[in-house]
Amino acid sequence: MSDLEYVGQMNPKPLTSLEEDFKRDRAQFQKDELDRALRRSGKLVTPEPETTYERFEE
Repeated sequence: MSDLEYVGQMNPKPLTSLEEDFKRDRAQFQKDELDRALRRSGKLVTPEPETTYERFEE
């Protein structure tokens, strides 16, 4: 009857309402649309990723 196994620690997250989910998703969508529009117009300045070189020992 006690065939339970310990799998790991659980970190439960609080449930959110559909309205909160919708607001969060809509804000993310609007941000993405603005970024996309700026990128298409050439006004979005994205920093160049820094190039690094590593020597690996042979």
